[in-house]
Amino acid sequence: MSQLLGRQDCIESLRKDLVDLQGAILDVFSRTGPVRFSSWKFPDKLSCNLDMVALLEQYDFVDGEDAFNQHSHIVLLELVIDR
Repeated sequence: MSQLLGRQDCIESLRKDLVDLQGAILDVFSRTGPVRFSSWKFPDKLSCNLDMVALLEQYDFVDGEDAFNQHSHIVLLELVIDR
């Protein structure tokens, strides 16, 4: 399993999953209004106030940066949990 950590295809898949999740969340919010709970990943922020576009830009695959890619992979997994 550790050989998958930081791979480009895994990171791209997680990013697509987050975009899909965020779309579903925004659909629900359009009907119910935002849910005001603390973010699991960023407890100092409300989950409805996370800037997912900025987070997805920050945690992307970078060719030749294995340590950063592994970190991005973990952060993206945590964001899936947070959503």
